[in-house]
Amino acid sequence: MSTFKKALTLLEVVVFLGVFSIVGLIVFPLLINTLNFYQGSVGEIDVSREARNLILTFQKEVYKSKNINFITDYELLFEKFNGNKSILFRTSPVFLNFESSTLEGMISNVRIGSISLKGENYSVSFVNSSSCAISSSTSITSLYAFSGYAWSPNIGWISFRNSPGESIIYGVCLSSTTEPELRGYAYNDVVGFIVFNCLELGTCSSSNFKVKLYEGKYLQGFAWNDVLGWLFFDGNRGQVYLAELDNNYNLKRISRVVDRRINVKNLSFQKLNGSYKTLFTLSDETNKKEVSYETAISLPFK
Repeated sequence: MSTFKKALTLLEVVVFLGVFSIVGLIVFPLLINTLNFYQGSVGEIDVSREARNLILTFQKEVYKSKNINFITDYELLFEKFNGNKSILFRTSPVFLNFESSTLEGMISNVRIGSISLKGENYSVSFVNSSSCAISSSTSITSLYAFSGYAWSPNIGWISFRNSPGESIIYGVCLSSTTEPELRGYAYNDVVGFIVFNCLELGTCSSSNFKVKLYEGKYLQGFAWNDVLGWLFFDGNRGQVYLAELDNNYNLKRISRVVDRRINVKNLSFQKLNGSYKTLFTLSDETNKKEVSYETAISLPFK
């Protein structure tokens, strides 16, 4: 007796595809909603976990310290019992504001804290410039030329271009290379010149530092000063770092306290009699999940 396998008819195939399409139309949106809910839940957990990391770091540094000093209300200097020091601080994105033609945000340094690029009576501005002087003997092809003043509470004014009549010619420019980067020098009366690119010092083979344009308007990377050491620009999100220093303020180690994907929108410290209070706001990388915390810690050495 012979056997044979029965194949599906065209009508049966059409009916099957129709039923499958209907089921897919029902199930697929449910799947997407479930996935979005899961991703949102993970984002919320991540933000909460990073908030706990920040609180624990703050507590640990307080308990290991014999004294705490404010650099600013978002930068604390902890003096340890062994003479070493640490600084807990928040960075702020540095970016080109094309509406006002000004450079805004904070440059960070572990010796003097943050450097503000725009305030009520000062700013660093930029203009379109195809050729930009960075010294008396060097001009580069450029996108923008910077001028004006930044401010540090510890060292005062920082000039981004010499004034007319000054004997020394210097300035800061954004190059028109494939990956635009800052070139040139800024100047401060206390610490001297700040260098924004290893090309100016001829050290790129051994110390390849520079500040690059990121996502079209943000600045990211490192500048250098012989007195202050590294000054850094930190991309498009606020971050929190812990810098560990020896008793001469030389940097031993620096670590990021929260995940780079987390945006630290706010961080502030307050002294309340025998305790310190910290307030901060964190969000995930999509800004869909946001948490705010406030905690106070009594000083063990009071």
